Amino acid sequence: MILGDALRRSANVYPDKIAVIDKVGKYLPINTKYTYKELYEKANSLANGLLSLGLKKQDRVALLTDARIQFLTSWFAIAKAGLILAPISTAYLGRELNHLLNDSGARALIIDTDQVEKVEAIKSQIGVEYFIGLGQGHNCPYDLTTMIKENPPTEPQVKVDNEDLVALLYTSGTTGLPKGAMITHRNFSASMLSFMAEMRPAPYWKSLSFTPPFTGGGIFSMSWPIFRGSTVVLSNFEPEKALQIIEEEKIDLTVLAPTLTARVVRYFQSNPKEYDFSNLKRIMTTAAPISPELIKESSKIFGDVYVMPFGCTETVAMGTFLHKEEVALEGPLSKRLSSVGKAMVGYEAKVVDDEGNEVKPGEVGELMIKGDAVAKGYWNKPEETATEFEDGWWHTGDLARVDEDEYIHIVDRKKDMILSGGMNVYPREIEDVLYAHPAVLHAAVIPVPDEEWGESVKAVIVPRPGAKVTEEEIIGFCKQNLASYKKPRSIDFVETVPINPQGKIMKRELRDMYREKYKKDKEVIQWGETKRA
Repeated sequence: MILGDALRRSANVYPDKIAVIDKVGKYLPINTKYTYKELYEKANSLANGLLSLGLKKQDRVALLTDARIQFLTSWFAIAKAGLILAPISTAYLGRELNHLLNDSGARALIIDTDQVEKVEAIKSQIGVEYFIGLGQGHNCPYDLTTMIKENPPTEPQVKVDNEDLVALLYTSGTTGLPKGAMITHRNFSASMLSFMAEMRPAPYWKSLSFTPPFTGGGIFSMSWPIFRGSTVVLSNFEPEKALQIIEEEKIDLTVLAPTLTARVVRYFQSNPKEYDFSNLKRIMTTAAPISPELIKESSKIFGDVYVMPFGCTETVAMGTFLHKEEVALEGPLSKRLSSVGKAMVGYEAKVVDDEGNEVKPGEVGELMIKGDAVAKGYWNKPEETATEFEDGWWHTGDLARVDEDEYIHIVDRKKDMILSGGMNVYPREIEDVLYAHPAVLHAAVIPVPDEEWGESVKAVIVPRPGAKVTEEEIIGFCKQNLASYKKPRSIDFVETVPINPQGKIMKRELRDMYREKYKKDKEVIQWGETKRA
């Protein structure tokens, strides 16, 4: 299905139904609502406005905004015009902006007023021709609101095909510079339909998305309700606000990354209150693996509503799925709390060794995913495309195992594995143990250089507010639950860890920071030894 056809279909079937509610209110009042008819017409007007600038089919349009309802309108306008979306994180600065704008080859940029200054600093280094401002005082040659008002709300006269690209979704960059996954209309629609087949949402459902709109997960979360004819509520995240919206709007489904879930649990424990979550049917975890202990804690608040999908930018957010009926908090089925289920409708999944052979139950290998939703490859990166996309299968880079019932369990990122004294150590396993300790709010396990072992295990921990805990206590706790070689050899307690907009802890930044510290410390030691000699 063509993305624009999905909006047209919902507008025809549910013209007066609320399609979207904006709880952020950037440039518009909080609680601004569009019916399906209004969203459809605004998207058409903007699509026609973009084409009137001189943009041609398959030109790239970069979107640098976190204004929710305007992002949704722009996304569907770009798709309906046969153009290609290139979303950019509002957290990015000069070097990152330069990379994405030049790599995508964007001819147009829709930009927030509060982002203009950053782009002005690199304007001479990028090839953008059309700057379209959003908000007051942006000084861009074109204004988004004006373009919507001054162009007709009729269907744009562009023939869009299933195999046309609709988006370049850039990876989050936790392991290097972001790469643009080439997503076609077929890819995106296949993911939507697979999700709906597994989740079975109804048109009367309300979905709540906290995910920043410029991420792959954010685009997915705001798009599937439009495909189904449901209502999507868009909000920024604060724990108290999240709990209030779920209750007041009678939310049916929401998405919470583990870091957000931890913040909700911490807030609720510090501010106990009676909420009515009886309408909440599902919570999806995203962005990173969630620990079984955190699921148990949050289930005390929300009930038995958790489902565990697994997907990536390259698979349009979906891939495997664990239904709540397949798992339990206690008893025999609790062993699946660490599972991401089995391949979804329209996807295939397998776990293979380094030679490409499927591993036996219990063995660790790399997870690979295949299906109509898998990206065509990476934009401007033919070598990486050839390496990571093979006969329709995509190498996820995630280490996984399959249990005796053929459920998939993510072990860790392949690049995160620690090799200590010749033994493979998987940080995810250690992090799950750490999250079971009552004093731990956030935890990241990383390798640090070790002259004896090659690499040793370090845990970086954000304690819960008010918690008093020592390095000896944490290491002792790990010794009780892990083989001795897996336990952290050192613990650092910190106030914060770097977290990206999707809610993932940025381990690459932590690793780089500690590597630099190791190099400096080693230089000091060597200098001191030389000096003493």
